[in-house]
Order: sequence, then C-alpha cells, then structure tokens
Amino acid sequence: MVSPSPADSPADSPATSLSFTSWNDDKLITIVLLHGGFTCRLEFALVLPHLSDFHVLVPDLPLHSASRHIKPGTTDNSARHVAQLIRSHAHGGKAHVVGVSMGGYIGQCLALDQPDLVLSLFVTGAAPVVGKRLFMAQWPRVTYYTMKPMLDWLPAWVYQYQASLLGLRLSTELIAEMRDNTTWELIQDMFPWILSFTLDHVRQLKVRTLSIAGAKGDDVPMIERTADALRSRRTNHDEAWPEDGSGAIVIREATHGWDMQFPELFAQGVSAWVKGEALPNEFERL
Repeated sequence: MVSPSPADSPADSPATSLSFTSWNDDKLITIVLLHGGFTCRLEFALVLPHLSDFHVLVPDLPLHSASRHIKPGTTDNSARHVAQLIRSHAHGGKAHVVGVSMGGYIGQCLALDQPDLVLSLFVTGAAPVVGKRLFMAQWPRVTYYTMKPMLDWLPAWVYQYQASLLGLRLSTELIAEMRDNTTWELIQDMFPWILSFTLDHVRQLKVRTLSIAGAKGDDVPMIERTADALRSRRTNHDEAWPEDGSGAIVIREATHGWDMQFPELFAQGVSAWVKGEALPNEFERL
C-alpha cells in the first residue's frame, strides 16, 4: 500500500477546504470515501489496505476532526466541499463516491446536485429514515445527551469493548476524535437534510447507484422500498433506467457502520462495484 501523499492535504486553502489524505496517486480511477457522523477519516483505516488498485481520497468532513473549522456541518454544505475536492484532486475531475451513514447522505446530495462529478454511488446506512433513526433525527437533543456522556465518561477501552460486542473495531485514536466531534453544533446541522430525504429523491438520482443496509443495524423494509425506487427511475429522456447494476443490497450479518465490522468485505464490495464485477456472495440483492 502506498502511503498517503501528502500526509495531510488541504483541497485548496486550509481555511476554506477539507483536510484529506490521498492514497495511491498513480492509480487511474479515483474513489472518495465519506465517513459517518461523529467519526473521521480514521473510520476507513482498516479498509484502505484493500483498495490499493485505486486512487483514494479520504476527507474529514465539515465540523469533523481536521476539518472542524469548516462550517456549517450541513449535508448540502458538506456536499459542496466534496465537489470541490473532486474537481481539484480526483483524476479527470470525477470520482466514484462511497459513503457510510451521514457520508452516504452527503454522497446522494452531491449526486442530486452535481451528477457530472459522480461516476457512481456506493452508499450504506443512508436510506430515507424511518423508525428509530427517524426519532433520533427528529429529537437531536436525545441523540446528543445519549452519545456525549458515553464518549466523555467511559474509558476508551470500555467504549471499545461495547463496540466490539457489535463486531465493530474502533481504535483509541478514532474514539478520541469521536469525543471531540460529538458537538451540539454538528447534531443541529446534520439532521435537517436527512429528515427531508425521501424515496422521491432516490428516484431523482441520475447516476449508477448501489444502496446497502446492514440487517443487524439498518431498516431492511426501507431498503426494500429503496430497491423499488431505484428500479423505477427514468433517464433524462424519460426512458427506463438502463441495467447498470444499480439496486439495493442487504448484508445479513452486518450492523450499521459495517465498514468497521467487515473492512475487507466492505473493500471487496467497493472494488467489485467500481470495476463492474460480481459482488461478494454476502451481498444479497433485493
């Protein structure tokens, strides 16, 4: 695996652009990895070694870690900054966009607004919200006062152990970043666009799209409805959407942030998707 170059790069100027790392600059195809809410680019530490065939850009998103100075942390503002990153640093000014949870919503927002920059979408845990996640989004104060004490008061090893019960592998460095990233400002900014995202928006996506749910942490009935929405899309010429592999997937043993649970499988899925190859057997197509 080629080390990131440079180690910590500003997309244009440090004051206004995302901090990011760039891996495997000699590879032709660019993938952008967008982390979930409250984490940072360290979320993908165990995924990156398995994506050595690709040029990979891994930013910290607004109000997170090394990009914490960039405000607001709204979905649409984050998407604008990712667009700037792609234009400036992706090979050919286009990229395959991979997003987890919040990062998945940012990817879809970007694809809705600027589809010309997005070669494809691979998103997980980013279907329209219903049920428990809808409650979390509608009542952000509850989310904040549930997460903040756990991160601040529990020793890192205890939080690691709790996460490991779900199969998640979190480093102490990532937990430290999560402590600093869990702010009331971020929670206020993050949820409004996610609350407004519906199946009608899914139908408006004009890029090749794979939407995934981890059956042990995400809403499977909603991902089934997402599959229907993706199938019903029309092109700009009002023709049926072509058979390009788009659709929805369930991974039965996966939880919500399963890139930290099965990092090699996650990378294998991304690689197969980008190359147009058969997806791993664990990817159950709906």
